[in-house]
Amino acid sequence: MESGERNSVGDPDSRAASPGLADRYRVLVEHSPDAIGVHRRGVMVYLNPAGMKYLRARSAADVIGRPITAFIAPESVGPMLERIAALDRHGTASAASEATVLALDGTVLTMEAVSVRTVWNGEPAYQVILRDLTEHKAAQRALQKQAALVEHVSDAIIGVSADGLVSSWNPAAESVYGRPAEDVLGRSVSHAVGVPCDPAAILGLGGRLCESHRHADGSALAVMVSAAQMPDGYVLVCADQSAVRRVEEHFTAVVESLEAGVVVLDHSGRIESANLAAKTILDIQVGMATAGQASVLPFRVYGTDEGPIEPDEHPVAVTSKTGQPCQAVIGIERRRDGRHFWLSLTATMLNASDPTPSVVATFVDITDTYRMSMKLEHAATHDDLTGLPNRPLILARLDEQLAESDREDSMAVLFIDLDNFKTINDLYGHTVGDAVLGVVADRLTRALPAEAFVGRIGGDEFVAVVSHCVGTEADDVRAELATPITVAGRVLTVTASIGGVTVDRDDTRSALDILDDADHEMYQAKPITQYTSHS
Repeated sequence: MESGERNSVGDPDSRAASPGLADRYRVLVEHSPDAIGVHRRGVMVYLNPAGMKYLRARSAADVIGRPITAFIAPESVGPMLERIAALDRHGTASAASEATVLALDGTVLTMEAVSVRTVWNGEPAYQVILRDLTEHKAAQRALQKQAALVEHVSDAIIGVSADGLVSSWNPAAESVYGRPAEDVLGRSVSHAVGVPCDPAAILGLGGRLCESHRHADGSALAVMVSAAQMPDGYVLVCADQSAVRRVEEHFTAVVESLEAGVVVLDHSGRIESANLAAKTILDIQVGMATAGQASVLPFRVYGTDEGPIEPDEHPVAVTSKTGQPCQAVIGIERRRDGRHFWLSLTATMLNASDPTPSVVATFVDITDTYRMSMKLEHAATHDDLTGLPNRPLILARLDEQLAESDREDSMAVLFIDLDNFKTINDLYGHTVGDAVLGVVADRLTRALPAEAFVGRIGGDEFVAVVSHCVGTEADDVRAELATPITVAGRVLTVTASIGGVTVDRDDTRSALDILDDADHEMYQAKPITQYTSHS
């Protein structure tokens, strides 16, 4: 500072004051964290380092000699002029007031300003002291926002002193607990929430706890309590989850009452929840692991082909892998009692947006329906008397084999007609005739390779499809039928006329054409057949 600066405050005759005192004052001004400046006749003549920093000035030339109003927002200029106009004598100071200061880079600062009447080089001047209120204002706004949140949130927010007394009680607390603030302030928090409540104990258990509190009318409240420690006590945030709990209980009751099984499995295959039907049908328990532990599960799973379902082909695994719903009919063998039953199961994603989503599997017991459908399907494709495939199924199976692109060996198709079978029916009745047809069906199946397909197309006519023709199929059938058949105490010798057709890999005939050709060959080969009966 120049010598004139030492006259900026205090008595004009301060030039006679101790040089040590002036130096100490100068050091205080230079190192003050507040902005301190002097303006004379409206022009800046001094600004300390803190002021230079606030105004983003690189050197004194950026500030000294410029009007004070260049750094004051227009709305703050009038109040500033009124403030300094009221300073009528040396040494008087204005009350602190807010002013908006403009930095050189355009930054707007909210500051607290105090003006002091002084002299600068023997002329009247004004010293201004500016304190930055930016952080104070931000903190004030934050506090106001927090106060507004406390007043308007739906959760009860309760201030509790170190000795357990209620120090604050927001409107939501009044609504949740049915107790006005005047009834709880200054009283124990246990009284306020209707049950013993220890904030320190809640903190010791992790700071978050689901508790049952009491409304003023005595009804129970399901509350999620979060506790935080403050310098003078605690803050409890109590979220009323009673409505959610009632919905959950209602949903649980509905799911528990379903006849359908409902199971929720996590991403690892562990059972998260299961209703009563699922537990009863499958003998499962919550927490049981299912993935990769088929041997220890209380049931075995198999498909409609009676073969085991591979773990990655199970509907739950498919849904877990693809995220898409999967439906299937599966067979269950319960290990506890060996019971076999069929389930219609649907697997869907429960929370697909989660990083580790769960899968919900719902299933119903369709054993009776499934078995009936299997019976109907079997009846539609099989002969009632012998149980062998009927004509439509024979043709369908033959079509399938003809369509196989990798077929290498020739097939043999045999058309077999029992000789003089009508005579057996006429002499001994249809009961004996039906029994003979059953024995013939068994013998034909036994005479041919295991992979051969044997069917009855009606009356006393049978068809056999042999995938790998060796040329002896007709002789094998005749040899099997050569043994007399004993039925109802009578020994009958049955012979057959057999027409055979070989089907090569490049054969272009349809299944129906092949069957007709075999039928024709049978009639060509049909001799006059005798049968013998022994009583």
